[in-house]
Amino acid sequence: MKRFVYGMLVTVSLVWAQSSKTVTPEEAMLAYQEVVKKLKDEFVQPIDEKRLMDSCLEGMVNSVDKNGRYFNEEEYETLYLSNTPVAGVGLFLAQKRHHIFVKSVVEHSPAYKAALQKGDEIIQVGSYLVRDLNFEEVIAELRGAPNSKVKITFLKPNTTKPVEVTLTRKEVNINVVTSLMYEGDIAYVKVSSFMQEGFGEMLEDIRYLYDTQEQRIKGMVLDLRDNPGGNLNIGLAVTGLFLENDKLILNVKSRNKDDKRYYKNRLEEYEMSDYASKIEKLSFLKTVPLIVLVNRDSAGGAEIVASVLQEYQRAKVIGTPTYGKDTFATLFPLSSRVSAVKFATARWSTPKGKSVWPSGVVPNIEVKPSNDASEDNVLDQALSILHQK
Repeated sequence: MKRFVYGMLVTVSLVWAQSSKTVTPEEAMLAYQEVVKKLKDEFVQPIDEKRLMDSCLEGMVNSVDKNGRYFNEEEYETLYLSNTPVAGVGLFLAQKRHHIFVKSVVEHSPAYKAALQKGDEIIQVGSYLVRDLNFEEVIAELRGAPNSKVKITFLKPNTTKPVEVTLTRKEVNINVVTSLMYEGDIAYVKVSSFMQEGFGEMLEDIRYLYDTQEQRIKGMVLDLRDNPGGNLNIGLAVTGLFLENDKLILNVKSRNKDDKRYYKNRLEEYEMSDYASKIEKLSFLKTVPLIVLVNRDSAGGAEIVASVLQEYQRAKVIGTPTYGKDTFATLFPLSSRVSAVKFATARWSTPKGKSVWPSGVVPNIEVKPSNDASEDNVLDQALSILHQK
């Protein structure tokens, strides 16, 4: 259904584009209403008009921003308005060639207990086939009220027999920051996303490692693999930890070419003044030998950290090229109904004006991950380099 509607919208758009006449909002609305009526009256099976409109609005946003999103009433209330906890099953997913795969599983989560693993392909959620949903809709179907149930059908790698499980949604606690020490006084810090509470946790973890090592940290690995970004200010703050004060971090400009902003490494510029005393105690980060790990699923804020530190030659980047997202999105609640749209409103570039779109951050040393899940050859390469310093 969604593909049919999208094709219809594209066809209408092409007809209008070929016409020299300017289309007014009233004419566009009449065309929409006429197409909806034809579908309701003539399509081979009954039409869910609400779903039809949601698909139309989603397609409209996606036509200008592939990462854009329309949130219908249920999605908007659940994600942004409701104080009711949102539960899930503990899966991180990735989309590859219109297929949805498990990227990682949160330990002790419902999915973990059901033996879902990295590489499993999700083919159905509830009554919906994944091929009929976009990525965001799959995520939305997996979420729900705590203790509610959801049926998932998936394929194990290199098999054709579907596996069906029914999971009970739970509030899943995710460790945003993971830290430990490796031999040779090498600190390892993994940040899974740039959430507000995660920055304070990161500072505390690094301080703990520094103190327990009697202030001997000879190198650091900052692991941003699978980090989709998040809060812009957190991305700027993490970058700033490893740079001298007042250095330019980011250039940002919107559709209005005169509307430009330059972010320098000053706590007040990215609203982190409350952390000033904690950051001052970690001044060794300005000079510690540093390697940043990235992969295809490192995006947004993670790409800011990697690209800027790489450009200043402050860190070596190891892994595979990143996602390539150089835009910031803004959420716009709609006044006509309880819903919202989210799309790119500004574009960023490095201090030298370099964009990560479309190639992503290209690592200094490209290392593809091992097929053996028990090995981490990317991290091994980073540790080997730091041990030689």
